[in-house]
Amino acid sequence: MGNDIFCFIPAKAASKRLKNKNTKKLVGKPMINYVIEAAKASKIFKDHIYVSTESENTAKIATEAGAIVPQLRNEKYAFDPYGISDVLVEFIKQNPSLKNFKFIGILTPTSPLILDKDIVEAFDKFKSNKFDSLLSVSETDHNAYRSLRIENDLLKPLYQDEILMKSQELEATYRINGAITIIETKTFLENKDFFVYPVGTYVMPKERSIDIDNQYDFFLAELILKNNLI
Repeated sequence: MGNDIFCFIPAKAASKRLKNKNTKKLVGKPMINYVIEAAKASKIFKDHIYVSTESENTAKIATEAGAIVPQLRNEKYAFDPYGISDVLVEFIKQNPSLKNFKFIGILTPTSPLILDKDIVEAFDKFKSNKFDSLLSVSETDHNAYRSLRIENDLLKPLYQDEILMKSQELEATYRINGAITIIETKTFLENKDFFVYPVGTYVMPKERSIDIDNQYDFFLAELILKNNLI
């Protein structure tokens, strides 16, 4: 374990809702540092922790935290319609030695509450099963079977039968929290996507599943860290 997987952390600086969020100080240190430190503490990547960014400042912070930034990202990949899969494909093209790794572990800097044990347990689960990919998830705050839509100003349930059931009778529903993605390198390069069936899951608690997208998310993460709730 170690040389068979590398860590990829996509860290664009061009965030829309929360400016420079990946390097914004969260309880005293840049947000991206939390994920880099968790990756290092997991020991499964050894020193193969890579960051992709178009920002010289982000690259400097990531390097100082112990990650590798081989080159700055082409700025066009920091904007729509390009997503993480596009960025990773380009990153591997620029660093072809990464094709020699059997697996890829993708961690996002917007999930700073992740623990090293989450990474270890997710990778162990992936290797112990016949998944083509694995995504971390958390239980939805409101059960999806209770979801509604509006049609001509009238409420319509998405699930007619379940809407009247008691909460404890409903099957739990989950959302992808974006913290951890694990996939075989060959599988990713063939599909250029992470959602490749069969997709395994690693369930994380809600308090460690915050995906920071705006000031409210940032405030909530700060509150959790300050009060040692993880």
